[in-house]
Amino acid sequence: MPTIALLGTGLLGTAIGHRLLQQGMTLRVWNRTPERCDALLANGAQAIQTLAGAAEGCDAVITVLRDGTATAAVVEALGPLHRATVIPMGTMGVGESQALAAQTKRQDGQYLEAPVLGSQPQALTGTLLVMAGGDQEVFDQQHSLLNQLAEAPQRVGPVGSGAATKIALNQL
Repeated sequence: MPTIALLGTGLLGTAIGHRLLQQGMTLRVWNRTPERCDALLANGAQAIQTLAGAAEGCDAVITVLRDGTATAAVVEALGPLHRATVIPMGTMGVGESQALAAQTKRQDGQYLEAPVLGSQPQALTGTLLVMAGGDQEVFDQQHSLLNQLAEAPQRVGPVGSGAATKIALNQL
């Protein structure tokens, strides 16, 4: 099973973490407020004590953070990504996502934006709506992971397309 780093364990992040643990994933977790990781740690997740080096040995780094600025800062703090795929699932602007993709590449990682529609109940049951933006090859590599969180994850185009789709759907 893959090893996943989950950065951001608020309401949605915690629900995503529980779903991944239920599916047998090895999960490492971090939050700026460490106590927010307690429920996941009690269910078998491993604590990330420091961001520097936390991507080593991970197949993917899922972020569920407040915005693009916070996400970029946290990913930067990871240092080298060792070819792990950064998968931001929170809402951010198209330009922010494209900048994060470039940053991820500079840090020796891959990038697949995957903003979601849905909340805790959908995350826990694996029925989130995932709108991925990025290279088809990276989407294909991460499809089995995304399938744990969504019934039918969709690649909607290149980087920026997922962010644009999420923003458009939020307007509805």
